[in-house]
Amino acid sequence: MNGTRNWCTLVDVHPEGQTAGSVDVLRLTLQSELTGDELERIAQKAGRKTYAMVSSRSTSHSLASELVESNDGHEEIIKVYLKGRSGDKMIHEKNINQLKSEVQYIQEARNCLQKLREDISSKLDRDPGDSVHKQEIQVVLEKPNGLSEGPLTTYSSPPEVDTHINEDVESLRKTVQDLLVKLQEAERQHQSDCSAFKVTLSQYQKEAKQSQVALQRAEDRAEQKEAEVGELQRRLQGMETEYQAILAKVREGETALEELRSKNVDCQAEQEKAANLEKEVAGLREKIHHLDDMLKSQQRKVRQMIEQLQNSKAVIQSKDTTIQELKEKIAYLEAENLEMHDRMEHLIEKQISHGNFSTQNRAKTENLGSIRISKPPSPKPMPLIRVVET
Repeated sequence: MNGTRNWCTLVDVHPEGQTAGSVDVLRLTLQSELTGDELERIAQKAGRKTYAMVSSRSTSHSLASELVESNDGHEEIIKVYLKGRSGDKMIHEKNINQLKSEVQYIQEARNCLQKLREDISSKLDRDPGDSVHKQEIQVVLEKPNGLSEGPLTTYSSPPEVDTHINEDVESLRKTVQDLLVKLQEAERQHQSDCSAFKVTLSQYQKEAKQSQVALQRAEDRAEQKEAEVGELQRRLQGMETEYQAILAKVREGETALEELRSKNVDCQAEQEKAANLEKEVAGLREKIHHLDDMLKSQQRKVRQMIEQLQNSKAVIQSKDTTIQELKEKIAYLEAENLEMHDRMEHLIEKQISHGNFSTQNRAKTENLGSIRISKPPSPKPMPLIRVVET
């Protein structure tokens, strides 16, 4: 702080072997104006631990303390006697923690007093005034940490220091409460976001399953239509072959009829035969006309089936595109959920480790709120192909 190193040490003189009526003896040591080698030698000799903790100054038990000076004159020892209850280890540990907080506050108060003493002494050196007032201040300054050098004295902190400490404690409590409220709000927001993501994910999964079922049905129908189209095409080929054969027979009959007419015009038998041939030709022509109508009807059916097949393929492609978009959305939402979970864990760890994270928490919340789900661009729809009969 001001060039002077002050250390505060808490030592449990009798940590073991406590009985029902035993008294816990704790030694509170303050070291000031020591070199590094002396501090290390004193720490190794006494086996003490240095604590720096901040907590409430209020305590449920009164502490009896006394201030003595060590033999080497480099440290001040405050002996604090804390009377423990029989068989109540939890209360004992609580009192120890409260005493550690008292040690921290005493250390801070003495650092402030030391700095005040140095400022006053430097001011007196620069501005020599009243000799009596200077001697009184010099007497106070000569006492270590502003305390008398008697063998047994009761230590009490100044009321200004108590007021300052109480204000610091209240501000710390308010800060901790505000941070806890913000942490709870962040946790609730995280839970609500997780539940919303789970609901959205389940909806997308359900839609994907339904789309897969519809796609499977459409594929089955398309396969059935393809089989029907193949069967109709085979029938159409057979009818065309039969049509060509009948047409060849008609031509042969007409040729034979013309030959008979030219050879035997007056022959009755030939006339009857010609009449029969004409009847056969008429029947064949009627049959050809009927087959031609059937052929045109089958061609129309084939064209309709081809149109339905192409439309089914377009529907299948659109369904496949929709399923791919849903899968991408599901993967995107899962990645975003994992990222938010990692951010919340990192934020909670950072809040616990540092203890003051209001600004960072607000920034994290704004960053989380700025995330938006971007919808991938939908593909262009397939054109509808229609076969027109000419």
